[in-house]
Amino acid sequence: MGSHPVTRQHRCPQGPTPAVLGELPLAGPGRAAALPGSHRGSRPARPAGAAPSSHPPVTSGRQGAPSPPRSRSARSRLSSQSARGVSAGRRKWRCRGAAMAEARPLRLLALHGYRQSARRLRQRTGALRKALRGRAELVPIDAPHRLPASAEDDPDGDDPPRGWWFSGPGTFEAGEAAAAPAGLEESLSAVAAALAEHGPFDGLLGFSQGAALAAMVCALRARGDPRFPVAFAVLVAAFASRAPAHGHFYREPIALPSLHVVGDTDAVIAAALSRELAQCFVEPVVLSHPGGHFIPAAAAQKKAYLEFLERFCPGQGQAERPEAGEAREGAL
Repeated sequence: MGSHPVTRQHRCPQGPTPAVLGELPLAGPGRAAALPGSHRGSRPARPAGAAPSSHPPVTSGRQGAPSPPRSRSARSRLSSQSARGVSAGRRKWRCRGAAMAEARPLRLLALHGYRQSARRLRQRTGALRKALRGRAELVPIDAPHRLPASAEDDPDGDDPPRGWWFSGPGTFEAGEAAAAPAGLEESLSAVAAALAEHGPFDGLLGFSQGAALAAMVCALRARGDPRFPVAFAVLVAAFASRAPAHGHFYREPIALPSLHVVGDTDAVIAAALSRELAQCFVEPVVLSHPGGHFIPAAAAQKKAYLEFLERFCPGQGQAERPEAGEAREGAL
């Protein structure tokens, strides 16, 4: 990202700040939902792409007949079996009927930040990839625009820094309301090509400028754009573009499940900006962490990632594409 902290405000039309992860799910425009599994509040409408979160009823023997008492050893064995199989069982139930259920992990197309690259993002997400092993895999791609090497870069290296779009000639500042932003269409085309050529993909993971781009892709997908068959997005240190030419991405509520990861001490993209972008989504989930401008993967964040991803099945984005105007259904 640029060298200056971003503090300017950009308002999405929905209104109040989303709730932090685990808080009471609220109804109404711009309000966030807690992860599935919370028993507080009423169940909100499900955005396009989210898997049903209900579980099959548990019965024993004949319908309505009481279960016979079990011995302590039998109860112990059942408890041990349940502990080992609960996650797999829940996932099989939620993914029942999906053609690719249990066949592979979820695949997330990963979009790096400004002045980064696919290789650098891969290097910086080792802990996250380990945390998601067996449940999801990250597939980073390079932004199409190469940037001049800075003092921090290896001028003779084969991995130049890259960006997704510019707010000025060869430069980018997230807080700038650029009159003539350049390069975004090429980046949208690059994402569409990666989804088509290296898929199937189920969702997106974006960091910083890559997360801002991922939010734009979500908006297009929610409107029915067939180039972007994804079911959800994980947005880390995201923000809404200030360029007036990009304002159309945020005019309608974005009806795609989203997890917004916010660093409370982020000095590059202020936490308020990431929360503000979350207001543009239908039922966003906001995960706060005490750190700064990086992708966290400590135990608390790992739990939140896995709980969010548990809502989705492989191949779901390809099976469910919203029709034009569907973004309004279940709007906050």
